[in-house]
Amino acid sequence: MESDPDIYVAIERNISRSGQHLFLIFADGEAPAFVYTIGNALRGLPELLLIGNFPPRVAGGIVNDLGQRMREAGRPLEGDIDVGGHFPVRVRSASAKARQAYTLQAGRYFRHEEYDVLQILLCDPKGVYPGEPGCEPGYDIPLA
Repeated sequence: MESDPDIYVAIERNISRSGQHLFLIFADGEAPAFVYTIGNALRGLPELLLIGNFPPRVAGGIVNDLGQRMREAGRPLEGDIDVGGHFPVRVRSASAKARQAYTLQAGRYFRHEEYDVLQILLCDPKGVYPGEPGCEPGYDIPLA
């Protein structure tokens, strides 16, 4: 396992190369998997968070694409965003508690908790988003 300094070197390398680093946390019992970014806050933008037991390549691909779009636009993402699927992804502001619950390594890397987090929501196959009535259980993830 990498030591903390090695992790920070990898984070810095990825931020330098692509603008952000991804942390993927696998599901643990009842808790779903999630992926989040580190690096966007260095440009005054929010970090991104996607919660759900989605294939890592899908989740990582979506988060990388949205992070790049946000950095190119120079402003936070908002609303529903077309990512080429049948339904758009939805972006919402996450609560301050999301930083502690989901983006712990971002705070450690920045050495502060003064950054915003946007949560990315994927809808179920019928187009119902998390938190809406009738959302399929596998898609009805916690709203952070």
